[in-house]
Amino acid sequence: MTGRFFAFLLAVSLCLGCGGYPEISPTAYQYAKALYSVANRQRSEKLDAVSHQISESQREGKITEREAEWLRRIIEDARRGEWQTAQQVARQMMDDQVR
Repeated sequence: MTGRFFAFLLAVSLCLGCGGYPEISPTAYQYAKALYSVANRQRSEKLDAVSHQISESQREGKITEREAEWLRRIIEDARRGEWQTAQQVARQMMDDQVR
């Protein structure tokens, strides 16, 4: 448990730096919501589909490269079985939009 908590703190500190996530696009917000739900339910079978959709949205210019990277980090946490970290980081991304 301590390792997971440390991983969460590290992920948040790397992503947040100086005060949280900046404003993200509505599409990126929807992906954060989807990843929060996937992580909450620990639905590993959904990760590939969300990852593919993120890549498509980035290619189409609906989300930035930076947003895609943040979302992929959440997916990576989930793929490592760090569901709580993935859920918390996705939630932080959403919460930082309500300023």
